[in-house]
Amino acid sequence: MSVCEPNLSLPDPSFLFQSIEPARAALVDRFYRDHGYKVKCAVHERLFVLADSSGDFIAAARLVPQASGHYWLRNLLVDPQWRGRGLASRLMIDCKPHIAPSGCYCFALPHLTGFYRRLGFEIDPVHCPADIVAIHQKYRSRGRDWVLMGYSQS
Repeated sequence: MSVCEPNLSLPDPSFLFQSIEPARAALVDRFYRDHGYKVKCAVHERLFVLADSSGDFIAAARLVPQASGHYWLRNLLVDPQWRGRGLASRLMIDCKPHIAPSGCYCFALPHLTGFYRRLGFEIDPVHCPADIVAIHQKYRSRGRDWVLMGYSQS
């Protein structure tokens, strides 16, 4: 299975979905750092993880609230040894109730647009809030080819 074709069947139900409270954000920082990301989660962010049966994080996502009331999805990451098992899909499906009714936007790498589309994200959403558009334009001006995508339950 390629990165662009996630397994949408739910993986092992023993994986535990968790919303991480701000006091435990350093654990998520460490997960990202252990996988080469220089991330510092802020206390106002919504942090979600999947943990294995021993409690170790195997996937994480950051939802950064914006002034418009929407979320910006950043750093969706699955531990490389767990990839190809549908865990990124599972994590995002579990996150969806937490982003409703606000909606969520991400900047997807071009080869991942199919993955996000299967999760209900749209490319270049019509009603994208100005704060998200401004961030995306800033990244584009720096040469990033990320694709603006949005998810809304409405």
